Amino acid sequence: MSTAVEQKGNWRRLAALRKLPLTLGLIAVLWIVGATTGSLLAGPPEPLLEQVGIGLAVEPGPWWAVFTSGFFASSLLDYLACTVMILIGVGIAERTMGPWLALAAFVAGSALSALVLVALVEYGTDNSDQWLSFLGGEYVVGAYGGAAAALGCSTAALESLWRRRLRTWLVAATLMFALFVGVAQTLQALSGAVIGILAGWAAQSWILRRQAGKLHSSSLRETRFLVGTVVGVFAVGPLLTQLTGTLDVGPLSVVSQVMLQASPTADEVREACDDDQSCVTLQGVVGVQSFGATILSLIPVLLLLVCAEGLRRGRRLAYRLTLTIQLYLAAVTTFAVLQYVTDPDVTLGNDDVGYLLLYAIPAIVAPLIIVFLLLANRHKFRVESSDASYRVLGRTTLIMAGAAVALYALFWFLEGNPGCSTGWDLAGQLTHILVPFPVPFVTELPQGLLSTVLYGLGGDVIWLCILFLVLGNYQKFRAVATDPAADLGHARELIHDGGGSLSWMALWENNQYWFTPDRKAGVAYQVHNGVALTVAGPFGAAEHHADAATGFLAHCSALGLTPCFYSATDELDGPLLPRGFRKLEVAEETLLNIQTMTFKGKEWQNVRTALNRADKLSITDQWHHYRMMPPGIRAQLAEISEEWVADKALPEMGFTLGGLDELKDPEVLCCVAVDDDGLVHGVTSWLPVFTDGAVTGWTLDFMRRRTTGFKGVMEFLIASAVNHFKEDVPQISLSGSPLANTDSRNTTGSGDGTDPGEGDHSALDRVLALLGNALEPMYGFKSLAAFKSRFQPEHRTLYMYYQDPLSLPSIGLAVGSAYLPGLSPARSAGLLRHMVAREPAQ
Repeated sequence: MSTAVEQKGNWRRLAALRKLPLTLGLIAVLWIVGATTGSLLAGPPEPLLEQVGIGLAVEPGPWWAVFTSGFFASSLLDYLACTVMILIGVGIAERTMGPWLALAAFVAGSALSALVLVALVEYGTDNSDQWLSFLGGEYVVGAYGGAAAALGCSTAALESLWRRRLRTWLVAATLMFALFVGVAQTLQALSGAVIGILAGWAAQSWILRRQAGKLHSSSLRETRFLVGTVVGVFAVGPLLTQLTGTLDVGPLSVVSQVMLQASPTADEVREACDDDQSCVTLQGVVGVQSFGATILSLIPVLLLLVCAEGLRRGRRLAYRLTLTIQLYLAAVTTFAVLQYVTDPDVTLGNDDVGYLLLYAIPAIVAPLIIVFLLLANRHKFRVESSDASYRVLGRTTLIMAGAAVALYALFWFLEGNPGCSTGWDLAGQLTHILVPFPVPFVTELPQGLLSTVLYGLGGDVIWLCILFLVLGNYQKFRAVATDPAADLGHARELIHDGGGSLSWMALWENNQYWFTPDRKAGVAYQVHNGVALTVAGPFGAAEHHADAATGFLAHCSALGLTPCFYSATDELDGPLLPRGFRKLEVAEETLLNIQTMTFKGKEWQNVRTALNRADKLSITDQWHHYRMMPPGIRAQLAEISEEWVADKALPEMGFTLGGLDELKDPEVLCCVAVDDDGLVHGVTSWLPVFTDGAVTGWTLDFMRRRTTGFKGVMEFLIASAVNHFKEDVPQISLSGSPLANTDSRNTTGSGDGTDPGEGDHSALDRVLALLGNALEPMYGFKSLAAFKSRFQPEHRTLYMYYQDPLSLPSIGLAVGSAYLPGLSPARSAGLLRHMVAREPAQ
């Protein structure tokens, strides 16, 4: 079965590629031309290169070179990189603009970016700029400028959210390559990106006649995203320079030397070991040339990426960490430069001064720019974690650091290091373990097995644990509510003023509350995986629901949370869709217009059979509030509930599914099917729905039946509810069946008239489909939905409103966490096995 699913997925991917004839055609031309001209392995031969390449500060070559250069590459690896660029840049442009406009953007972008590159190099050569003049004297080929221009131009056809993000990422990526790698192709890619974005902006403003369309969400989110992107680029850039080796000549290429740990060469290790082969071998296995040393060199990158994610979420901890790291890098770089220029053995010539101006000064200025950016926006990173989470992080860090220092010092002395090293060497070696960044001084390597193991792997263990704890810290929030009991009481008051059929569920455990400033409406929500997942829509008087929805968005933005309205009706279309939200169908609520129901006709045969069987067995419906039930009935309800839970491999679900505890609310009604012997066969609970202080409906929640109870007890209980409520309210709800309709999802686009695209919610579809199919054998959501359909209901769609398509996987995981709170690791592993073993619903 899994093979069939994989084959079906492969066919879908092939079908998607067939929709890109221009993209595939350009890739085919690139490789065919390269193969026929013998250019695949080492680029075009010299005579051909002079005819098809862009001449930089050499003979300009023929005019057509600005067009032909985009169909060649300089090596096999370069051909692969150009293929990826065309597939991404031209592929997205073709899907959004069509093949002809995409082709025009690629060709024009290639030519214009080539002219800009030539002008830059000529200017640098004329003014003796060390970077740009270094690029002169060669011919350049590559599709980077055209692909980047096509991608930048295509952003004009996207909706505002994707337009802003794609432009930010494109500029950030091309700028990173230009500053950290700095070869001619990276400058051409940056030029193409800027040209394409400007062309797209012009087309958007003058041809499409529409504004840039800034998102209506707070600029707080925009700023956090931008600052996080800048920090992320600065994190990945140094790693990029190490991966590209000797190719990097960009102004920030030296940053890797002060940010990433560099492994010593084989000769340096042999010298440090005094040519002792056992010492050299030990350093290669667990020391400074081991896999652990490689991991340690990646720690600064991972740390800054974690900080970038925290800044995107507005976390104060990420702000403090980033500020500290950038100040440290600026200080170490400054110290290294001052140490170099004040060395009496160094005589600075013009070339040395030019080198310092080109490489050293930007390496100091870059982290200071980030520091300034952080300080200027410091009030936008105020999301604090819980005090307990800070204590865990601080205590664990101190314990690990203290243990590392104590153990290393002990091993250092026991293994005879004082005889060949000094106390300063010990201090430097401890710094190597505790600080993931290079230190501006040289120390001797330790001698001995245990010292070497801790020296090579101790920093990895400490910092990977710290990164894990920091990520966990991002999931915690300092309590917003100063008086949870008062908030719960006020929420109950507002629900009496008005709400939907699911609003009563807002009073259950694990919910937090946000109220409008005038406290006339509110929203109940849970935080899972960085997502603020609401329990249905706003509650309170109906005229305040729109203000509550938009105010809740600002509340989530301030906390760095992703807002998601779950199981809400389409009343939120007005306040949310114009703000870039989309809605996804997650359930069908079943409504019964009970005042017109008579249970007559063929379609009601099952219900009449259940009523007749109950009459023959002398089973009656008894209506109670839980506290007013006879003790014997309460005891049997607990027994039935425990029996039902024990039959499941997983615990009771929560969120929009109540359990026995939710029956105990004094305003919840229970209907119990009891026979003459006092035996309870089944039970249902009904949640009140209020409008202006009066009950205007009831919603079915708790449903349990005894295993040995009579067949048709649930039909009997619901039919009894119809007859019981008929004189008081016009309508009752059988609620929705969660995760039961993962195969019938419907997406509505944002309010700007653009379609969201077929793939936007595919990640969430898959997560919810896997979750629904894994839980179906245990909870039977689909069979429950089929059962409710026997009552000939009207259906009302319940939606999930979300704004950010990239957050859909997180939202899917948040939904799973909300329905299964506190799942143990063993049960989580079992659920995961069920999820990956079962085929999603088709």
